Amino acid sequence: MEKIKCSHGVSEEHILVNKHSPSLRKHVLIVDDEPAVRRTVRGALESSGFECAESENGASALAWLEENHVDLVIADYHMPIMSGLTLLERVTSTLNGRAPRVILLSGVIDEKHKHKAMGLGAYAIIDKPCNFRELVEKANKALDF
Repeated sequence: MEKIKCSHGVSEEHILVNKHSPSLRKHVLIVDDEPAVRRTVRGALESSGFECAESENGASALAWLEENHVDLVIADYHMPIMSGLTLLERVTSTLNGRAPRVILLSGVIDEKHKHKAMGLGAYAIIDKPCNFRELVEKANKALDF
């Protein structure tokens, strides 16, 4: 495994590249303003074979995504600077056909906003605190893994 450099608020110590079989692993960007949530989600996904990067808000995630590719974004719905819903809107409108699938995590999202998120292309919305087995299953299904 090799660490790679990155910018735009994404923690470089959390991006690892598997040089032996990079095409076999799916890449996920975890976006949440709570470091503990990012760590636990990353742990669940990495133990299931995903490679993960992290970002602390939607704005830094969007900037990073403009220069990098992931297969899936898992984002908190409610964050400062840019919400997960706004990130979803921007990802689908600005990444011109190379937008990753998006799963939103939320402890407080009403039905109106759930419908809006699904209409914007969210693959799934998972309630917090989340069941990590469900999260890994949804991530696998989102990527047909």
